[in-house]
Order: sequence, then C-alpha cells, then structure tokens
Amino acid sequence: GSGSSGGMTDESWSGGGVQKRATEALAEVDRKLALVESLADRIARERPEEVAGPLLRMHGYDVRSLLASEEKKEEGGISGEDGGGGGGGDNATATTGDGAAPTTTTATPGSSLTTTLDRIERLERQSDVLVSISNRVESTLQRGLRRMDGATSRLERVLDVSSTLKSILRLKFESRKVQSSGLDFDAILSGPDPSILAQQTAASRSSSTSGPYGVDLRDLTRAASSVAIMEGLLSSPALCGGPNGTAGGRIDVVEQMRPDVEAVSAAVRKVAAALLAEYTDPKAQAGSGGGDAAPSGISPSRLGATLQVYYHLGELPEAAWGAVGAALTQAERVTGRLFNPSAVQRLIEAATAEAREAVETGREAGSASAGGDPTMDKRQRKKQNEAALARALKRKLREKRAEASKVWSAGISDAALRVWTLQRVLSRKSDPSSRQNFMDVVSASPIPEKFEKAERVLVDTLGGNNSNPAKVKNFVFTLFWNQLCISMGERVDKLLKYNGGSMAADTAALYPALRSAAIDMMGTLQDAFMVGSPSSGAGGTGTAPTDDAIGGAGSGGSDGIGSVGIMGGSAGLDFGWAGSSVFGDADDMNDSGFGGSTGADVWTRVDEPTSMESSHGGIGGPSMARPTSAALAGIFSSSEWAALQGSSTNVRSSASSGAGGLRPLQRAFLEASSERLCAPLRFMFPEAVAVDEDGTAIDVLPHLPSRYDLAKIDAGIREELSLADPREGGGELTMVTMISDNVVDLVERFCSSARGAVSDAGEGGYLHEDDGTATEALLHDMKLCNVMGTLATSLRNAPENTFIAPYRPAHSQQHEDAANLCKMSLRPALHEIDSLVKTTVLTPLYRALNKRVSGAIATMHQGTYLEERMDDGAFIQHHLSQVFDNIASNHLSKLPSEYSGMVASTIATYSIYSFVSNASLIRPLGENARLKVTQDLADLELCLEQLVVKGGSTTSLGQMVGGRPYAELRATRNMLFWNGLENDATPATDIAKAVLREAWVKDVRPSTVFHFLVSFAPPLLSSPHHSKRMAVEEYVNTLVKYDGSVDDGEASAWMTTLACCDNYHQRASVGGNVGGGGDSRVAAILESLGPELLRRRRL
Repeated sequence: GSGSSGGMTDESWSGGGVQKRATEALAEVDRKLALVESLADRIARERPEEVAGPLLRMHGYDVRSLLASEEKKEEGGISGEDGGGGGGGDNATATTGDGAAPTTTTATPGSSLTTTLDRIERLERQSDVLVSISNRVESTLQRGLRRMDGATSRLERVLDVSSTLKSILRLKFESRKVQSSGLDFDAILSGPDPSILAQQTAASRSSSTSGPYGVDLRDLTRAASSVAIMEGLLSSPALCGGPNGTAGGRIDVVEQMRPDVEAVSAAVRKVAAALLAEYTDPKAQAGSGGGDAAPSGISPSRLGATLQVYYHLGELPEAAWGAVGAALTQAERVTGRLFNPSAVQRLIEAATAEAREAVETGREAGSASAGGDPTMDKRQRKKQNEAALARALKRKLREKRAEASKVWSAGISDAALRVWTLQRVLSRKSDPSSRQNFMDVVSASPIPEKFEKAERVLVDTLGGNNSNPAKVKNFVFTLFWNQLCISMGERVDKLLKYNGGSMAADTAALYPALRSAAIDMMGTLQDAFMVGSPSSGAGGTGTAPTDDAIGGAGSGGSDGIGSVGIMGGSAGLDFGWAGSSVFGDADDMNDSGFGGSTGADVWTRVDEPTSMESSHGGIGGPSMARPTSAALAGIFSSSEWAALQGSSTNVRSSASSGAGGLRPLQRAFLEASSERLCAPLRFMFPEAVAVDEDGTAIDVLPHLPSRYDLAKIDAGIREELSLADPREGGGELTMVTMISDNVVDLVERFCSSARGAVSDAGEGGYLHEDDGTATEALLHDMKLCNVMGTLATSLRNAPENTFIAPYRPAHSQQHEDAANLCKMSLRPALHEIDSLVKTTVLTPLYRALNKRVSGAIATMHQGTYLEERMDDGAFIQHHLSQVFDNIASNHLSKLPSEYSGMVASTIATYSIYSFVSNASLIRPLGENARLKVTQDLADLELCLEQLVVKGGSTTSLGQMVGGRPYAELRATRNMLFWNGLENDATPATDIAKAVLREAWVKDVRPSTVFHFLVSFAPPLLSSPHHSKRMAVEEYVNTLVKYDGSVDDGEASAWMTTLACCDNYHQRASVGGNVGGGGDSRVAAILESLGPELLRRRRL
C-alpha cells in the first residue's frame, strides 16, 4: 500500500475527486471500527468465557475443564462421558497473524504468549504504515485545496468586475432611456410646488393621460421604472463602494452620473407628488368635475397611473397610506369646524341676530311690526313680538343647523369617496410585469400609527390578537371609516363636557339635522359602493360587465376583485360614479359612462321637489334626494352606518369616553329630550295637606292634573315628535322610534305617580251600602281615569296630528309610514295606561257593581217563579232594570268611553252568566215558570243592550267575549222547553245521548245543564247549593266570578252534582221516601252526561 502511495504524482492527487475518495475511505474505516467495537461489546456481554479464555490458557488455566467439573459437582458425583475435553486445554487452534488457514497445534503457555507478542508487533508495523500514508494524503489534499482557493478567488474578482461593468452599462442604458423620454426634467425641477401646481391645473385638466408640468403619464410611468432601476443600481455595494469595490470605493463613471440620476429621481417624484396632490388636496378639487372623474376630482385611471409610478419607485404603501391619512385629516378638520364651542356659539348668535332682525323689520309674520293692530298697547305689542321672535328663532336655528350639517356631510362624503376610489383602484390594479396586486402590496406593509385604534378594533372584531386586519373586506376604507368615527366620537364627547356641560344642550340640538344629513350622505356612499362592483354592471355601458372588464374571479386582490385587463393596466379603471348626479351638472351625467342621463341612484333614491335656491347651487347642491324604504334598510344594515352611529362594538374607542361616531351626540339628544318631556311631571300629583280646627292633619286625596297640565304634556309630546319631521324639526323620519321611546318613558313615570294618587278604597269603599251611589273615593278615582283617558287619547292622536295633519291632503307615503311607526312605538305607553286604570280602578269598580247585581238577581229565589205568584210582573223590570239604569247614570257616564265600555261589557257578561245559573237552580220549574223565565231572558237582553250602548262600547252584546255569553242566553230559551223525559220507557243512557244531540247543548255551560236536569229529579236528589249548605247567591259566585270568568267553576260544579247523585242512590237504596214526583232517571242521566260535557267544554 505504501509503494502505491509513493508512486502517485502530485497532478493525480490534485484532482477534484481525491479529497472525496479519501473522505469516503476514512468514513468506511470508521464504520468498520464501530462495527468491530459493537461486536466485541456484544460478545463480552453474552459469552465472556470466549474473551477471557485465551488469556487464562496462557497462564495454564482451562475454562472448559473448570466448567465441566462444576457441572459434575452439580450432578451429584455422576461422571460425564465427555470428560475427554477436560484436558483439551493444551489443544488449541492457532491462527496466523497474516490470515493463513488455521492449523491444529499443541500449545503450551509459553508458546501462546510468544505468538501473541508476534501478532502485536505486526499490528504496530501496519499502523505505522497507515499513519504515514494518511499524512502524505493529507499534505497532498492541502496543497490542492490551496491551489483551488487561489483560482476561485481570482475567478470571483473577475465575476465582480464583470457584474460591476454590467451594472454600469445598465445604468448608462437607463439614463439614456430617461433622457430620451421627452421629459423636461429641468423645467420640472424649476416649476412650482406640487400642491400649488395641482390647484392651478385642476380647472384645466381634461385628459387622463396629461399630467402636471405638461408630462405625459405614460412617459412618466416608464421614467419611474427606469428611476427605480437606477436607484437600485446606485445603492448596490458594487457601485457605491464597499469591501469588493475599487480602490477608495469610488467609480468615476458612476459618480459622474449620480447627480443626473438624483435630479431625474427628484423630478419624477415631484411630478408624482403633484399627481397625488390632485387627489389628496381638497383645494385642487374646486375646478374639477365632469367627464369620467370620480367625485374626488381625479379619474380612476389617472389615480392608477399615479400609483403605478409609486409602485416603480417602491413607495406605493407610503403613498397609499398618505392619501388615506390626508383624507382622514380633511374629514377630521371638517368635523372639528362643526364640533367646537366657537362654531356652536356663532351658529346660535347668527340665528338670533337674523330672527331679531326679521321681527324688527316686520318680515316675520305675526309680529307687531308686520302691520299689527295700531290700537294695541305697548305691553301687548311686546308680548306679540316675543312670541314672533321665539318662532323666528326656532326656524332660523333649524335652518342654520341644517346648513352646517350639509357642509359637514359634504366634507365627510368627499373624503370618504376619495378613499373608496383609492380602495377600488388598489384592488383592481396590478403591476403588468410582476402581476402583483397593489392591494396585496399595501396589505403587506405595516399600518401607520394614525390608524392604531381602528386597527385594534378590526383585530377585536376578528376575534384575537393574532388576527390579520388585512383579511377584512375593503380593508383600507374600513380602517379609514372606523378611525374617523372613533375620532368623531371623542371630539363630540369632549364638546359635550366642555365647561362643565354648559353647551351640551345646544350641541345635542344638532343631532336631528346631523342624522338627516348623515342618511343622505350614506345614501350617496352606498350608491358609490355599488357602482363599479361586479353586481352593479358599471363599466360604461349599463350592462353586465364581462370577465375582461372586471377581471377573473380568481384574480388577485385583497377583496376578491380581479385586476382589470389582461396586463393589469389603468385603462380599465374608469368606472362610472353615483356621485356624478350629486356633485356634477346634468350635462355631465351624459359623459359619466353610465348609459345616458340616468344616474346610479335611480333605483334607490326618490327625488323630492325643493326650492329653486337648493336646486341651483346653494348649500344643498342639487335637488335633495330622500332614500326610499328599501334604500334605508340597506343603509341601516351596513357596517358603515353602525360605525357612524356607534351602535356596533367594532367602533368602541379606547378612551374612557365610550362609543364612537354620533352615539354620544344621540345619547345627549335623547337625554335632553327626556328632560324636556318629563319637566311638567315635577308639578303634578302634589300631596294634598289639610288640617282640622285643632291643627290635626286630615287624610285627603291627592290633587290630580288639570286640563292645562295635560294639554302641556300633549304639546310637549307633539313638539318632540316633530323633531323627526324634516320640515318642522329638521330631523329625519326614522328618528320616530327613539323619540317614541322617550314618550313611553314619560308615560311610565306619569303612571308611577298616578298609582300613588289612587284612593286605594277597593271594592268595599266604592259604593254606598244603602243606594249604591259612588263614594268620594270612587269619584276621585273616576277623575283619575278621565286624566289617564285624556292622556291615552293624546297619545293615540299624536302620530296623525304630528306627521299627517299638517300636510293633509298632500301628505306623502313617508309621512304615513312615520305615523304608523310612531303608533307601534307608542303601544307600550297605551298598554301601561290601560293596565294602571284596569288594575287600580276598573277591577274594584266592576267587582263592586257585579256584587250589587248578584244580590238583585238572587232575589228570584224568594218565590218569584212560584205558580201562585205568576201575576207579580216581570222580574227584570221590578228588580234589575233600575239597577242597570243607576249603573249607567251614576258610574258609566262619568268614565271615559273606552273605560266605561270595558265596565259595561264586564257587567253584561256577569249578568248573563249569573242570571242563567240562578234560573237553572229554580225548583220546581213548572210550565208557567218557564214561560216567565223566557220573558225575563228577553227583558235582560234588552236591558243589557241599553247598558252597553250607554257605556259607550263599540261592540254589541253578541260580540262580547267571543259571543259566548249571548249564545248561552239564547240557547237557554231552547233548553227550558226540552221535553226528553216525557217517555217513561226510554233508558237513561238514550236520554243522555239525546241531550248531547241537542243544538243548544254546545252553547250552554255544563253546570247549567246539570242544574236544569236536577229540577226534574225527585226530592231525594238534593240541589247542589243545598248539598253544600250554601246560599244560592254564594253558590253561583263560585261558578261565575265577579270579573265574568266561568271556566274555573265547571269542574267543581260537576263534583258537587256527582256527590248529590251518590247521596241520592244511598237514600234510594235504603228505601227512602221516593214519593213527591220527579223522574228517578235523572241521576243516571247526569252520571252518563257529565264527563262528556266536560270533555267537550275543554275542547
């Protein structure tokens, strides 16, 4: 091996594969050594005698003979037949060190040791040879490695120089391309400031390809691409100096070109800044408009070209966030001009001055200066002028607030539409070369600190700190809108707390006008959101766009909208805008790329006629458009409206001020409205105090509100509701619900105070025992019912008097919808009033009246229907007619019609049920008695009809309680002449079935049928009231409650009847006296009939 190694030449060892083969050989040796070591360890563990045996034989010991002798001892002295191996320790198999075939020799301890030493010496010599070979291989490899390092270093230097030359050549090429682009960079650098230039050229801008400084946007885009390449080259270490650069780190050619490149870069950025200033500077929008321009004053294709320039310059995220920040600054500035103490104070002062001037000059109708009565004294003239001044001031304040709100909404709308344009362009635009969507580039960049609160809101909305806000649809616009609403809420809350809340009332009064303006603004924004989206069909033709117009469904874009065009250019970004009909002229709509003069808001907004001033310029711009119900539903369900109103958790401010948007202002407005509504309650229901001659306090009933107090409450309710009327209060009709909630709160407080003014005399203290006339407590509570009835009438008439009556007969559908919405919102207040009156006054009253009626009806059991007293006259005319007349004249006439009708209905229902139950208990009931009861039923019907009419009820006797009492009254007449017991041979079961087939049985209560059948029974079958040892009146009251309910007593009546039948069977079984008439089948009939009647009653 050593000879072959020495014969190798240096050239063969310097090859690239020598080092690899040496590494593989060493690795093979390591693997074999590891294998040998593992085998040795295994043998040492499993068969240690094989390892230690040779060494022991060298010293004269034989392991095998020792093991055999031990086995013999264990076997108990039994000799083994294989003992010849015991002396075989000297017979060993020797293996030569050089790997020769083994030979069997007779070894001695001395010869074995000698052989082992020889083997050790041979191994030492072989190891020396291997060490020398490895040293020579290592030195050869090191020399080859040094030569390869040197060659590689020289090659790297050559490549670096080549790369530097290529960079210089590319730099010269790009520089020549920029210089030959036709752009006058010297003129650009010497031109005015970009913001000033944007304002100067805004009015003359006519082409989407013509930029500021006379630059063609296509040339600017190509120049920006070249500038980006040159800046990248100049910033590389090879050209700017570094470890691998030339001596001194300077390249003369590059340094000569650097000033020109920097000048070109500055010029391109200046033009790009001027283009962006056209979009971000509100002053640059003054002379723009028309054509395909967006409401922000710059067309989408022009904005796309501007963003393409910034993309080439590597500054797209900074430019996009800068534009959004500028729009946010503008919106906050507009908000700040409205929500500050000076602005609110100036608004009030201007309105006051104009109102006073109108009164003094006589231009205000109703003032003394406008041609009043010359004979009027000074005090009357002053009073008339004060009233006219109040009316004029109210109107002027409404106009000023509406004007300020429109200015605010116009500023917010302009900023929002600019951000939405940017959002749409970023989503649709992508770089033609890299095919990278611009929105992806902006989303990958960090969000500025200015939008920190809005970012936190989005993170909380997505549900975790690890959420990515960029996943939200319309990510950029959502951040802008939420941040605007958060800052708006903080500013409004700060204004409300200014100087200890001294301006809270004046600030809260802005809310109706601001809400109306905000809804109009949201309608404009919603139209803009729909235009340009795949579902709107905006693309210049009014038809559904194709895939080429909006990009494929799988194209890039953070909100799922593909880039326009196959190359992702800016030409396809010119989509129409709904704002054209709002911000532009009528002629501009023909060129808006929206299919003629039809605006995008045709399907969602309804134009209403306005004054000529608002239709031609003015602060309101063109004719105001009111959203329809469908459009309002879309607005109120949008996340933008939720953020603006602060009604969503995703607009919570981190500050302690609470919700963002207009929520603080809405809360302050509702609090002020509630205070105005509830102010009269402080002087109502005062505690009455009276003393006797000795100065001792006497219990007197509380004072009740007067008609003047109720009229004041009614006027306050209508005045607050009118704030939702655009013409009367300057608000918006959808405010009806929130104002109605305040009215409901007012009524609840009023009812709470009225509950304390009730006499609490109860049914026992309402009527005098002798004549049944009303006591002082009842008269007081009746007056309270009139007060509550007047308030309820005012609430029922308030919606129509507020929203329809002032405009009749020219009221619109919107006013009817507002009135209906107000009625539904005021239902809880009416329910509260009815509940109070019913529980505290009406229930004790009709219970007391029904108790008196019950006593009068019960006198029929004092022999009225005996055969010998048939000539006494009609029972109803003698006993009940006068009672009903007294109730109508003394009680029902003093109650409001809605309450007297309830009392009359309850009394009529109770009277029918009670009379029928009492009549069915009459025993005996002969033919003449039946005729007289039938006549009394007719008289009762006539008296109750008159009572219901006198009570003012709008329902007839047959319509009360579903018609069931009247149906039983009519069916009882047929029941009285039932003759199913004439045939004595008919079994009881057949008679029971025949009763169930009668037409009248479905309308009569089971207890009435039971009692009527008992009248045919023998004397041994006791009547139910006799069985229970109760008076007839008391027993009937267990069946019919004083409130007219009857269902609770039917089951008990059946149990009583069944007990009577059981007693009858017991008496009859012991041979009791069965004489005295009567039909013995009645008990069996009742037992068969009862369960079925109760079952039908439950159904």
